[in-house]
Amino acid sequence: MREMFSVVTLLLLLAGTAHAAVPQSGAAKVIFDTDIGDDIDDAYALGFLLRSPEVQVLGVTTAFEDTHLRARLATRFLKAAGRGEVPVYEGPKTAGVSHFSQGKWAEGSPDRSYPDAIEFVLKTIRENPGQITLVAVAPLTNVGALIAKDAKTFRMLKRVVLMGGSVERGYGNKNGPDAEWNIVNDVAAAKALFGSGVPLYVMPLDSTQIPLDSARQAELFGKKTEMAKALEELTAEWSSAGNRRSPLLFDVVAAAYAVKPEVCPTTTMRIEVDDKGFTRKISGAVNANVCLRSGTDEFFDLFMLREF
Repeated sequence: MREMFSVVTLLLLLAGTAHAAVPQSGAAKVIFDTDIGDDIDDAYALGFLLRSPEVQVLGVTTAFEDTHLRARLATRFLKAAGRGEVPVYEGPKTAGVSHFSQGKWAEGSPDRSYPDAIEFVLKTIRENPGQITLVAVAPLTNVGALIAKDAKTFRMLKRVVLMGGSVERGYGNKNGPDAEWNIVNDVAAAKALFGSGVPLYVMPLDSTQIPLDSARQAELFGKKTEMAKALEELTAEWSSAGNRRSPLLFDVVAAAYAVKPEVCPTTTMRIEVDDKGFTRKISGAVNANVCLRSGTDEFFDLFMLREF
């Protein structure tokens, strides 16, 4: 009876974790800093990381505007992914008109308090010096707070992988740069990050405007897993909020770089953040590794094979 119980228990455990990626030995330690709930790409990026055994997601930190509602959304999404053990932390709220597009889904998560994101990140860096990758795909309010509170500890990060900026191409792939969302919403923090001395890998608008077309959406949603269902529901809510159809996977490119850098080869350069939030390539000492062109086929070969 004991042997039968053990087998049954094992089968149940396997069934419950069939789609959960178990981090490989030596997996990169990642913290995911996100404004999940505005655009839809944050959810896809988080889902991708959770299904990538190459990385270990140590925590999710929410940034910008209503960070509490974002934390509720992240919590519900993690549970749908079968990864409820991944902790969620709430960053400092910021004022402004809400850009939240997935609030109804987020409110389906029980309301509770969340621990402080800034304290968590600094503590985790101190405990793992030189080992933590911060994947930052939100306006840089949390990053600015980290640097302001303890710049020395921040410099102990292994690297920051950033979705942000615009060097040669702007929104809609137009020629010429734009003041990109994650930079322009906290210019002071962006200036602090580019001057921090931390190894910085930047995925700007130039390389991240990759659409998830309807055929690939159907393929992903057709997996019928709890995570796929969550992504389908979130995408529908996002779509109806702004009459949009094909998500652009800006943030997923940054997540993919953290897993497999080959999808977005970088070039070293010096980037200056001006007062209007533009990221200008200038002469001088290198402070960033910037991906100006990504391989769409290589990206989707990686993204679509994950067990969402």
